Amino acid sequence: MVVRGSSSSSITHAFDGHASRQAFNKFRDNPFQLWRGYTALVARNLPFTAMQFPLFEFLRSQIYRYRERQGSKSGTLLETGLVTAFSAGSAGTLAAVVTTPIDVVKTRIMLAAAGSGDEGYREKVVKEMHAQGKDAKAEIEKAQQAARGGRAGGLAVGKEILRAEGLKGLFRGGALRGAWTALGSGLYLGVYESGRRSLEKRRVGSEGLEPY
Repeated sequence: MVVRGSSSSSITHAFDGHASRQAFNKFRDNPFQLWRGYTALVARNLPFTAMQFPLFEFLRSQIYRYRERQGSKSGTLLETGLVTAFSAGSAGTLAAVVTTPIDVVKTRIMLAAAGSGDEGYREKVVKEMHAQGKDAKAEIEKAQQAARGGRAGGLAVGKEILRAEGLKGLFRGGALRGAWTALGSGLYLGVYESGRRSLEKRRVGSEGLEPY
């Protein structure tokens, strides 16, 4: 009987929106801090996408041309999935590693906001980053130093990281970022392209249409 009450209380607490209220309360005096780091986010995502997809299309077309010259192109769904996954994974890895410095700056700017908040909010961020295998307290301290009062822009934060930690600091986490980007890009584009080709073949077969 006691367990029923405890379980019910835990479930209710999990969905009571406490974490959201705590986050909004932190930024109540200055709601524009919710968009802190947005410029750095855009500065990372635009070049990342601009590099990844053209490189992906180039690699895929080169692989197909090579297989055609070798006489090994089969046109099967398996071939489509594997070639797409490899091309997308390779392109994503290169784009991720190249844009890692921008990602590091973005993370430091956003962590600086967490580090300057109340202790409860700070501890919540620390726990979340520990779950990702990161030394959150050290990262927050570095973020506060780089941000210099919380108002420095991305360029100033980048210069401070370069001065304090060197080039290695700007590429911190680049290998891991490249690895999970390769896995994610390869999976979603490989599955998407295989599914698209499968549906296209079914449509051609059932309606007698020409494939795209």
